[in-house]
Parts: sequence; C-alpha cells; structure tokens
Amino acid sequence: MSIFSNKKISLALDSGSAKGMAHIGVIEELEEKGYKITAIAGTSMGAVVAAYYSLSKLDILKNWLLSLNKKSTFFTLDFTISGGFIGGKKLMQAFEEHLGDLEFKDTKIPLYIVATNLDTGKEHIFSEGKILHAIRASISVPGVMRPYFYNGNYFVDGAVTNPLPVDILYNNKFKNIVAVHLHEYIEKRDSSSAPGVLETMGRSMGIVSRYLAKAKISEAMAVIEPDVAGVDMFHFYQAESVILSGKKAALHAINNGALDSLTLKMLSFFKEKISDRIIYILKKKMGKGSLEE
Repeated sequence: MSIFSNKKISLALDSGSAKGMAHIGVIEELEEKGYKITAIAGTSMGAVVAAYYSLSKLDILKNWLLSLNKKSTFFTLDFTISGGFIGGKKLMQAFEEHLGDLEFKDTKIPLYIVATNLDTGKEHIFSEGKILHAIRASISVPGVMRPYFYNGNYFVDGAVTNPLPVDILYNNKFKNIVAVHLHEYIEKRDSSSAPGVLETMGRSMGIVSRYLAKAKISEAMAVIEPDVAGVDMFHFYQAESVILSGKKAALHAINNGALDSLTLKMLSFFKEKISDRIIYILKKKMGKGSLEE
C-alpha cells in the first residue's frame, strides 16, 4: 500500500442472488486492511448486504447464511403461482427478525437501495423510510419472486434497470468508488440438456446484469470481481465458499494496487484524456491480474 493511500472509499454492490454473498467477504477483507467505507449502494442481494452492513449487522447476516443447508434453504422459500414462483414472506420474516423496523435514518453511513418500478419502467432509488420495504422491492427477481406492491406501485428487482449502482454514488458526490462486479465471467453451460425454468431465468438475469453493469462501471475508480462462476441463484448453502471468494478477490485487488489512492487519482486524471474502455481494462488488470473477455 502506498504511503499516499487514502483508505476512505464508497462501495457499489452488484446484484446476483446467491453470488451476492461474495460481497460479505469483500467487505470483511477491506475492513481488515483498514479501509473505511463512507457510503454504500446495492441492488438485489447487493442491497441486502449493503443494508446489513450500514446497520452494523453484517455478522448477523453472515452467520445466518452460514447456518443454511440445502434443506433449510428450501424451507426459506414459500412457493406460489401468483406473479412468480416465490411469494417472499418466509424470506422477509428472516430479514424482519434481524432488522425489525429500522429505517434509512438509522444507518451509520449513507445507504442507497435500487429497485425497478414495474408500472413506470423506471429505476427507483430508496434512501429513506423502512429498509425492509426497500429490500423486498429490490430482490423481486421477475418471474421468480412476486412483485412487491408499495406506495401504490409494483416493484421488481433493481437489476432490471441498474444492477451495479456506481452512478448513484457518483451522482451523490461520493469519491473513490469501488465496484464489486459479479457477472463479468458467465460460465458456459453444457448444451447437451435443455435449461430448466429457474436456470433460464437465473442465467438470463446474469447476462442482462453483465451488459447493464458495463454501462455503469466507468465511474468506478476500482473494480473487484470475485470468482463466483457456477453458483446458481438459490445456492445460499454455499455461503462459506462464496464469501471466501469475495475475500480473495478483495485481497488480490489490494495487493495489485487497484485500491491505492495514488493509482486512483492517476486513473481519474487520465479518464479525462482516454476512453472509458481503456480505463476499464486497466482496472481489470490491477484487480484480476489478467485480462479475460
């Protein structure tokens, strides 16, 4: 780490269902290395992790996820045929036990949660009111979880409009934005068998998120990309290995200077001179050690 290091960062967390558990490991590693997170924004599972972190309850979320196995994960989901496969009540009961009636005003740092207004077709940014409403809106994967009716509108997953909310932090004047991107590498599947409904939905949302995130990521000064290939939508029982992948990715980025404040300042300066695409390649090389497309 450079002697010029400024360890104050803001953090944008990607959507990703079970892959989003990697965000926990990223945050743990950043904090262990002395980084101070000054603001946080998240979409879908990124919103869940962001909310728990901003309320100083990340350990509660981590321990709960680590306690899940295949059977308990299954019983956390309440199945329905109205608006999606999952109603969401059981999952929200777990969140309510942890978070209760806490509101955005109760967070230790600014928190932004992204959902999509299904009625207007526009992104919706939650930054006030009861946090549980924002989480439920943001995690409503289309076709999988029933849309959430709130304040006269139906909401679905924020990943439909903004899976990686770097721009929200940027527009709110936060500096040294670090993006945690989960969909850069979408594993190839065996085409010898037809994909099921859930696999189709999960992979489709991942592909959409990958391309939408690329449009947002240019304002980030660093990119961390955990290797979460092969983690399916509801594989929350893989928490231990997925969280570890986040820790490894963050450590790799730190060791390669991707979060060094002097490097960030240089990239910020050159951003005025060269294309966003070149900046993105430079960030990837620092964060991953190699460039893969």
